[in-house]
Amino acid sequence: MLSIAEVLQRPLFRHASIVAGHNGIGRTIGWVHIVDIKNAGLYINRDDLILSTGLGLAGTNEKEREDYLQELIQHGVAGLCIELGDYFSQLPPDMLSVANRHDFPLIVFTERVRFVEITQDIHSLLVNSQLESLRNLAAFSQDLQRITMRATDVRPIISALHRHTSHQVVYYSPSGENLCMPNTNPSETRKTLALYLEALAKDPLSSQQAGVLQLDMHRFILSQPITSLGQTVSYIGLVISGEKISESLLMSLDYAAKSVTNLLLRRMFLEEQRREGQNHFLRALLEGTLTDEEQAQKQISPFFSSPGSFVCIAGIASLHHTLLRYEENRMEPINQDIILLVRSLLQKQSLQALLMLEGTKLYMLCVFSRKHDAASIKKQLQAFIVQFEQSLLHMFGSDTHTTIGFGQVKTRITEGKASFEEAEETLKINQILSGHPFYQDLGIYQLIPRFGSKERISAFITEHIGTLLEYDKEYNAQLLETLRVYLKHMGSKQAAAQELFIHRQTLYHRLEKCQDLLGNDYLAQDKRLCIETALLFHELFFKSVDYPV
Repeated sequence: MLSIAEVLQRPLFRHASIVAGHNGIGRTIGWVHIVDIKNAGLYINRDDLILSTGLGLAGTNEKEREDYLQELIQHGVAGLCIELGDYFSQLPPDMLSVANRHDFPLIVFTERVRFVEITQDIHSLLVNSQLESLRNLAAFSQDLQRITMRATDVRPIISALHRHTSHQVVYYSPSGENLCMPNTNPSETRKTLALYLEALAKDPLSSQQAGVLQLDMHRFILSQPITSLGQTVSYIGLVISGEKISESLLMSLDYAAKSVTNLLLRRMFLEEQRREGQNHFLRALLEGTLTDEEQAQKQISPFFSSPGSFVCIAGIASLHHTLLRYEENRMEPINQDIILLVRSLLQKQSLQALLMLEGTKLYMLCVFSRKHDAASIKKQLQAFIVQFEQSLLHMFGSDTHTTIGFGQVKTRITEGKASFEEAEETLKINQILSGHPFYQDLGIYQLIPRFGSKERISAFITEHIGTLLEYDKEYNAQLLETLRVYLKHMGSKQAAAQELFIHRQTLYHRLEKCQDLLGNDYLAQDKRLCIETALLFHELFFKSVDYPV
């Protein structure tokens, strides 16, 4: 970038002086234009340096001159150079006043100059500066590529960006280490990081696109989110002091952000290659060969950074792909992307987990220190489920979706097998009655697997509400739905009639028929409990005749 102050040092400006707008000499010049008309708005751009003989302003009054300067200022022009002589012996005080008020540089040439030579001189400087900037960017890009290939830590990238831009670099990761480069004053670094986090929280767009955020009265940060697999995983920023942001600075930050993204992805793939030990552990747990709790705690400890003993909860995500047969070769890379996505989302919720993909099922063993309670664990997993479903939709559209089931929290790692069994049962229910991803919330549906077979469940339904089913089938009397709503409202006839959109007299007639078919004691506690259970089971099997018991 070339500033007004630097241009004034050029040999062709030896007979030039700035007469107003001295505070604007730091303005940068993007190009030079010779303009000698009063209405110049159509021919000028931001950061232009305007050269004029004063012809366009000859014979103008104070209002016209002010309008002319205001037009230049509003267009973001860098400054105005006027040659004294033919049209002005000196600039009028009103022009100086406007320029000073807006810190707009007014420069006069006291001797005749060749504007063509000035234009060529400044343009050659700008072009050479741009070429030099591009060369520096290319060298920086190559440096980042070398770093990314050999490093697994973001520090070298942060350091390279600082060396290249000479700006303080801030790196914020919700699930990792936060960095400042340089870090000469730890307390000041902590303050800067806190201000950065606060600024990010205030700007909802900061997680989607690059932008300038205010840290304090004197400092700003050029911030860019770092995304991986459609998720914002961290942020990188350059601390600035209100100066104009060059294209080179923006590109440098973008290069660094992309390098961090590539490094994080590379690290994730390397980690996945080391997951075989996790697969072996999970298979042993699922097969029931891992029975010694002390050994289980020892085997699982190396997989996690937190020391101590653990509790666990198991989950299973069933992946459903709607790919055509000729696209089946895409499924393996898609599944690998999903594993990386799940790990990233779990980390975002501060969750540690062992993952294993078997066919179209992703097995998750989420592990926590014993200080975590079941309620907080469930809350974290609920947030994970929402983000996972949203991310799948964003990444794959309708081609891929998932159904998830989680077992109960277990205080022993060896009980993970039982939690996986609960997760499997929950998954089956959730595939039919969506919105039930947790075993603890299944209620009476937990009994279904205990019946042992679909035939037993069918026999139970027939025994307790079979007469209603037969009557409805023959007469379409809607007795089953009537009884379900009536029991749901705890015997309130008014509420039941309102939900069914029928007259109360019609409800009385239907309930009398239910009593005839089920017996006078159908509302007795034991019998009512069986009837309500049969209604729930019938609803489940009515939605899916192929429920896998």
